[in-house]
Amino acid sequence: MLADEIKGYNLEQLETLAAQLRERLVAAVRENGGHLASNLGTVELTLALHKVFDFPQDRLIFDVGHQSYAHKLLTGRDLTHIRRKGGASGFPDPEESEYDAFIAGHSGTSIAAGIGLCNARDAYGDRYKVISLIGDASLGNGLALEAVFSSEEKPKNFLVVLNDNGMSIDKNNSALYHALSKASTKKGYRAFNERVGRTFKETGAFGKKLRKMKYSIKGWLNKNDFFERCGFKYVGPVDGHDLCELVNMLESIKNIEQPVLLHVITVKGKGFEAAEEDPARFHGVGQNFVGSNNSFAVALGRVLCARAQQDASLVAVTAAMTDGVGLSEFAAAYPHRLFDVGICEEYAVTMAAGMAKGGLSPVVCLYSTFLQRAYDQIVHDVCLQNLPVLFCIDRAGFVGADGKTHQGLQELSALRAIPNLKIFAPKDCSELVDIFDYARAQHGPVAIRYPNGYAANLGSRMRISDATLWEVLTEGDGVVVLASGARAVARALDARRVSGLTDVKVVNCRSIKPLDEKMLDRYASCKILTFEEGYVAGGFGAAVAEYYAQKGETVQLQIVGAPDRFVGHANAQEQAEDSRLTSRELAAKIRAFAARGAQA
Repeated sequence: MLADEIKGYNLEQLETLAAQLRERLVAAVRENGGHLASNLGTVELTLALHKVFDFPQDRLIFDVGHQSYAHKLLTGRDLTHIRRKGGASGFPDPEESEYDAFIAGHSGTSIAAGIGLCNARDAYGDRYKVISLIGDASLGNGLALEAVFSSEEKPKNFLVVLNDNGMSIDKNNSALYHALSKASTKKGYRAFNERVGRTFKETGAFGKKLRKMKYSIKGWLNKNDFFERCGFKYVGPVDGHDLCELVNMLESIKNIEQPVLLHVITVKGKGFEAAEEDPARFHGVGQNFVGSNNSFAVALGRVLCARAQQDASLVAVTAAMTDGVGLSEFAAAYPHRLFDVGICEEYAVTMAAGMAKGGLSPVVCLYSTFLQRAYDQIVHDVCLQNLPVLFCIDRAGFVGADGKTHQGLQELSALRAIPNLKIFAPKDCSELVDIFDYARAQHGPVAIRYPNGYAANLGSRMRISDATLWEVLTEGDGVVVLASGARAVARALDARRVSGLTDVKVVNCRSIKPLDEKMLDRYASCKILTFEEGYVAGGFGAAVAEYYAQKGETVQLQIVGAPDRFVGHANAQEQAEDSRLTSRELAAKIRAFAARGAQA
């Protein structure tokens, strides 16, 4: 295994290996898609950490995990099928390898987890080192700041490596980042100044960044150091692409008993020209470096731009996901009405609550998996006050290659429990526009959830209203299929069409909360099957069951949804197959249900 072999490598061998790792990373991402620019930027840093420390005895914790591909290669994992079913995960996962000390799919966790591991180590009298690797954008996350600021004392033998590339997915513009880029001890500045002759010969983005840092540091030398006030010995800044310097620095601090923060300067996309020039585009890419086609995100961006032209109060809020949620066009047209708060979902939601309280019309655009990080803010700051905040929830349902840390299967169950909040799920992009306008007229909090990927237009378009919450798509006197969500509706229609189940009534249940109670009363004597791409527990089907139970009615009801387990990485269709939620599986369930006798 390379992780063991590199202990004996000299500098030249390490540099050769770095070049080879980059080639393998580019090839793997070209074939499978994935996170490219962030991984390219941490190749030398990963090599240096493995050269100096003894993993897995020592513990390496990644933040998010967008920088873990080189680590995976060094620890014996084949990236040929990364992010595909049966291949390596795109994120660190202890179930995949003992070298992955902690799962890492969401931002801000590494310092808190590292402190926790140190506390456990010290309680048992162990001696292993704990290293938390965090990016400058993740450091601005609330959880990371809580870990940094909660106490002036930090565990011994704890190293935080701050990977500073000036980027989140896009450019990092947070005030914290700008402050930290100027913070350094005198010793750190002198060390930096001694290297300046070599540094100033550097060209491109890296050289410019270091030159800028030299002058910005100079004006801060007499101020109290940020990290030392929080219990860390600050060391740096260090050139994150100079293997000799990295190894020497890590060796020098390896056995320091006190907690250390090592500030490392890297270039996102290093070694691949296209990624260096446009790191935001190459942060996360599809196969052959092509971006994904997300129909709902495109539709949302267009309707936001159109409505913003008519309504000056309309603003958009996101958390480091401007492009991913479809806001690039809006950002270009209305730059002062887009608020990208960085990786700070809690802040995004409470800020939106303040906006709504002040008379604006905020639209909060987040992935389902990240929305769950702001649950308390949705409950306490938005819904408790019944504020008109519109949540547009992307990546609801199966997300594909990002896997179990990013699935959008649980946010519906959580949101359903919140009073005042209405929840909708459009069947296609045309209906998204209708629901968007309907939601903005509700004068209270509303959530609209939809999946990623391509979504076909499903035809029939009865505009949503208070009187037409649900839409009957096909008539029939057999099983009534109540389908909620774009993929569920499409599969229900497909199951009926290809299986000859012409007596099946398919209903587009686009309003999840409130339910269409008139339709439910009408179908109470029928066999009802609910279908959704989400967890059964607390989901749409559960809502239907609760409605009948509260009325004391006995109905024939079957709930079909995702099983009670975390869903691993594969493409979205494979995830549906593994969860038995395909059109074919649905058709079989409908047939079996129709064949059953009356049930109590």
